[in-house]
Amino acid sequence: MPRFPNAEAAFITYAKQRIAEWKGGQAGPPDTGLSAQQLIDTENAVLEAESAYNAMLAARNSARTATGTKNAKLEALRAIFGGDIDTIDAYAKATNNPGVYALAGIPAPKDPSVRDAPPAPTDLRAVVDTDGSVDLSFKVAAGGGATYLVQRILTPLDGAPGPYEFMGFAKDDKTFTDNAVPEGIKSVGYRVAARLATGPQSSWSQTLIIPFGSQANNPAGSIAPTEAKDQKSAG
Repeated sequence: MPRFPNAEAAFITYAKQRIAEWKGGQAGPPDTGLSAQQLIDTENAVLEAESAYNAMLAARNSARTATGTKNAKLEALRAIFGGDIDTIDAYAKATNNPGVYALAGIPAPKDPSVRDAPPAPTDLRAVVDTDGSVDLSFKVAAGGGATYLVQRILTPLDGAPGPYEFMGFAKDDKTFTDNAVPEGIKSVGYRVAARLATGPQSSWSQTLIIPFGSQANNPAGSIAPTEAKDQKSAG
């Protein structure tokens, strides 16, 4: 059990009470073993700590007041400055002079119809079905209102990878099934891109390679998530 309170205000109050008792009244200090100098030092320490604590409280209250004043002034500035921007926009539109923005040193407003390109899909995964078809899935970091293009690249048993070919669009649940995987190939690869209805398109994802046959020292249907040699896009 602590011999005195830990909380700052409670400790100062407690110390003030004790030093008053230790000093005693007109009858003098009780016989506690404390010297006259110890009593003086303790009383001075109590007064200094109390003064510093009260100064801290005053500064804290002052800081709250200053913060409130700062926030109010900033909001007023934002309102006035926003009005200035609106005036400049209206003037540039009325005069049909986009050079007004350069004179004002501010960027022109962005066309609300223009959107940045979405992020590329990630985490491509595939499952090879018993009928030879491939079920592809992937993830997207963010978005909404995008469609997802799927390209395929084939590597024949005795040749180099061919060009990417457009296979179609993925479903809304970020999946795509390839029902037309040809026989007699060394591997098949897939990559995906996101495209917004307004036109911007992401970069292509990394290509997911699915090797077939013993040529890759893998059993049929195993998946090696390595990137295929990038060739000119199709689709």
